[in-house]
Amino acid sequence: MGRPHIEFVQSLELPAQTLADGPFAGAARRVLSVDEESGASTATLATPAGWSGAVGGDGRPVELFVLRGALELEGRSLAAGCYARVPAGHAALALTGEGDVLVMIDEPQSDDEESVQITDTNELRWVASALAAVPPGLVNKRLRQDPRTGDRTWVASCVPGWMEERAELHPTVEEALMLSGDLVLGTRGAMTPGCYFWRPPMVPHGPMYSRDGAQFFFRTKGGTLEVDYETVPGWAGIVDAYRGEDAPYAGWPADATDGAVTR
Repeated sequence: MGRPHIEFVQSLELPAQTLADGPFAGAARRVLSVDEESGASTATLATPAGWSGAVGGDGRPVELFVLRGALELEGRSLAAGCYARVPAGHAALALTGEGDVLVMIDEPQSDDEESVQITDTNELRWVASALAAVPPGLVNKRLRQDPRTGDRTWVASCVPGWMEERAELHPTVEEALMLSGDLVLGTRGAMTPGCYFWRPPMVPHGPMYSRDGAQFFFRTKGGTLEVDYETVPGWAGIVDAYRGEDAPYAGWPADATDGAVTR
């Protein structure tokens, strides 16, 4: 059956449930998407001070991305911006500390990988998109590519004023959580920090425009990322309406002329 199409929701407005049992007991969980058949899911966890839980050990690979706070995975530091992956075949590991973390639990599978990956994205440099057709101004920090399936995990960022007038289509599932900035996504409206989507293959999305720049955590499932395009009649009107005729350039403060600038 797979997960339902979610395009898009503000995760911070979803109900948070404090878990009474299980490996994340004591944490407040917001479920972003779930496959009711396989049990695969994506959620955010808010863990209180002194919290301890466990990750892995049940035949499912788990990916983590720390959004806020300071956690540890089996004694290894996970600061904000750190990514971790526990392979399906690995024993359960202790996850401790206070913060907010994105948790992605996939379906049960055999997993040839043995080592736990921990990557601090703050130590990575931005690199240009590998997709030549993507408009300039989009950069990535590449975290992982599955050697068997081609599934990818990465962080992406675009510059202020970045624009794609076409609609994109991908042959893979695309999942993302917005970390900062803004992005108008066609007629669906403007994404803000905390917005999340789970998009099935070949769903058109666009045009896109960012006033102030944006940053996302991304995953693809079901193969190597590729992109096709469709033209969008009336795209300029969508972008112009979002940009606004009277909007200051590059976030210039509206009260700059009266000498009382606040940012």
